[in-house]
Amino acid sequence: MELIERDYALQRLHDAVEQAGRGSGHVVLISGEAGIGKTALVRHLMRDAGDVHRVLWGSCEALFSPRPLGPVYDMAEALDADVQAMLGTDGQRARLFSAILANLQKSPRTTLLILEDLHWADTATLDLVKFLARRIQPVHAVLVLTYRDDEIGDRHPLRTVFGDLPADVAMRVPLLPLTEAGVARMAQASGCADEGIFATTGGNPFFVTEVLRSEGVPASVRDAVLARAARQPPSVRALLDLIAIVPARVEVATVDAVLAPLAEDISTTLASGLVTAADGWYAYRHELARMAMEEALAPHVAAALHAHMLSFLEASDGEVPMARLVHHAAGAGDAAAVLRYASAAAEEAISHHSHCEAAKLYGVALTHASALPPREQAELLGRRSYQCYLTDQAEEAMCASLRALAIWRDLGERTQEGRTLRWLSRLQWFAGRNREAEAYADQAVALLEQLEEGSEFAWALSNRAQLYMLAGRTGDAVAWGTRAIGLAKRIGDTEALCHATNNVGTAMLAHGETNGRALLEESLSMALAHGYSEHVARAYVNLASTEVTRRDYEVAARTIQEATTYFAERELDSWANYVLAWKARLDFEQGRWNDAARLAGQLIVRDAVAPVTRIPAMAVLARIRLRRGDPGAAELIDEASALASTTGELQRLAPIAAARAEAAWLRGDAGLGDDWVRRTYEMAEHLGDRRELGELGFWCWKLGEGKGTYREVDDPYGMQCDGDWRAAAAAWTRLGCPFMRAMALWDGDEDSKLEALAIFEGLGACATARLCRARLRQAGVRGVMRGPRATTAANPAGLTTRECHVMSLLASGLSNAEIAQRIVRSEKTVEHHISNILRKLDVCSRGEAVAAASRLGLTDRQA
Repeated sequence: MELIERDYALQRLHDAVEQAGRGSGHVVLISGEAGIGKTALVRHLMRDAGDVHRVLWGSCEALFSPRPLGPVYDMAEALDADVQAMLGTDGQRARLFSAILANLQKSPRTTLLILEDLHWADTATLDLVKFLARRIQPVHAVLVLTYRDDEIGDRHPLRTVFGDLPADVAMRVPLLPLTEAGVARMAQASGCADEGIFATTGGNPFFVTEVLRSEGVPASVRDAVLARAARQPPSVRALLDLIAIVPARVEVATVDAVLAPLAEDISTTLASGLVTAADGWYAYRHELARMAMEEALAPHVAAALHAHMLSFLEASDGEVPMARLVHHAAGAGDAAAVLRYASAAAEEAISHHSHCEAAKLYGVALTHASALPPREQAELLGRRSYQCYLTDQAEEAMCASLRALAIWRDLGERTQEGRTLRWLSRLQWFAGRNREAEAYADQAVALLEQLEEGSEFAWALSNRAQLYMLAGRTGDAVAWGTRAIGLAKRIGDTEALCHATNNVGTAMLAHGETNGRALLEESLSMALAHGYSEHVARAYVNLASTEVTRRDYEVAARTIQEATTYFAERELDSWANYVLAWKARLDFEQGRWNDAARLAGQLIVRDAVAPVTRIPAMAVLARIRLRRGDPGAAELIDEASALASTTGELQRLAPIAAARAEAAWLRGDAGLGDDWVRRTYEMAEHLGDRRELGELGFWCWKLGEGKGTYREVDDPYGMQCDGDWRAAAAAWTRLGCPFMRAMALWDGDEDSKLEALAIFEGLGACATARLCRARLRQAGVRGVMRGPRATTAANPAGLTTRECHVMSLLASGLSNAEIAQRIVRSEKTVEHHISNILRKLDVCSRGEAVAAASRLGLTDRQA
């Protein structure tokens, strides 16, 4: 079938294949709404490739919870025996990924590795994409990814994947709807009149095809699909209905066994144009058509079909994905089967480190768990809570634990009640509600200390130590942690020992006690040896955060890299996000502001990011915007202040306080009129936190509030406050902090001030540079440039004046044709402008561009 208005997109794909053939692998992102023609484009690429290239094809499915690495199972037969042997084996993800890469590397032909419908991908598949993308550049391969860009908001997991793609290997191919002329060509090829079709379909190729295949123009495409199905005899409709209840595709052998259709019914079904058959599979031509058919099924008919399918799969000799059994059991309303398979499917997902899928599957089980004994319900709730916690779904985790707590209390299970209270304390901390976390921790200790000493009491003691450590109360953290360590050793609970050792080591290291690092590394070694993934993650995060805080940047970078490698093979979103926030702060303090802003921006727009991670990311992004003069800084500071206030922790409050003080200095305020900053400084004094006292004291001094009460001999903030700006500048140079070096130089003579101004401008700190220029001119210094034009300085995305105008018209919802009329240019020119806008904003679609521009304040700008 002819592709219409896709020549450029197809050429881009051929270019990627050609470059891969020369040893320069690529990742191609094909995006567009459902029905836009992504699959058709890929099939044309395969047809053109012929036998020259090897094709591996896998699809993601819209199951309740996708099967981990489902697309890899689709292509398993085309991979070598090593890869096949590792599929389904616990703890083999890293080796499996490496084996797949090795398979690509040793292939004598260029490989097209196609993963369709990535918007439905499980997290293990997304991790595989990230793994391959980072290593594909020297490989003779093209990784082709298709996804619906209208179904992945700013907080979709794919956003993280896209953010991690190396820029030099990523090729974006967004597919836009057909023009009215393109729709007319399709109608002409079908021998139909095109009147009204463009208006009805919006130029969506699938919708156009369905309308052209129906008689006349129906009210909706759903009607077009159902109308075509309604014209079929009952035996054919039964076949269409059975195929419709299985997402993506279903085996021909399975359909034959369940329904035993006649040959003529199969022929009629294929002739209807709704379903295709290839390579032993039946599938609807488009997932939208399948969904329309599935939704149209009467509930009792759908339940019966799912029950028949479930019965067949249960009796099958072959391996059946657990997630598929859950899908049909839920569709059949078979609560017993859901409970039987959902937990097993969750365990399978956990073995692949797919904790998001496990959380979903436990959730499916809980919707059918009313008939279970209360104890089993509580245990299931506990398992769901833990999986949600690992994947940064704190609120969902808390809801499950609160339900479990009520059950344990009703049952009079005091030990389980204490365990759940301790766990709720942890979840409340993650949600940024420290007062509630403290209350639950106290309740857990009070309850469990009345019972026989055991693991749960050791955990309650360690949790209490952890909260003190996080609050900066080192003495209390060490005291409670030491109690937990002693009890854990007496009862032989290695995991509790690992947890408590981490808390004591982190508290001591953060307070400047060097032997704290040895304890923290001991905890890490213990966790690695016993496979305690969460505790490995905590150790990495606590090492990285203390290293950044103590400005041991080189060591911190190594720790973060080790942590990132560890997280890449496991789905530990809570910790992966947390360490990214510290990576953003590291980049910020060392002057890599673009990288820092990108990381922080990704974190604050995701749904599943806990406040304890969101706050430091907001602080970084707010301070970058402040210094650059970008819009949105004040709003970020206000939101972060509200979140940080509920935690009551200095480590959350201090970065926001520093941002508030710096904002006051940039405004030219005389004196510190912000009680929020003053109270935070007093808390730092009370806790004796030298790092936070140094920075907060510096900004208070800048505002004319005196030098503060704290001084450290080797602290560059203190050097500057004491008037030794040269020593401070040298110290900041050794540490690799260019902005603070410039701040020190600014306190020097005229030459050093001019050098500081050059550094500010080089960093893009437009607001800081603007303030310094004004003060230099006030001081009578000649030859001070006025800086970049306002239109350029106010353009954080680097858009030209014309692109800003086009962006504002895009945000108004105008089409390409309407924009062309407004700016008196051709539609081709408009397409060129939009392509540049997408590239500069690093997005894939018009909708994403509007959202990104809105965040940057670009949609309010007119040319």
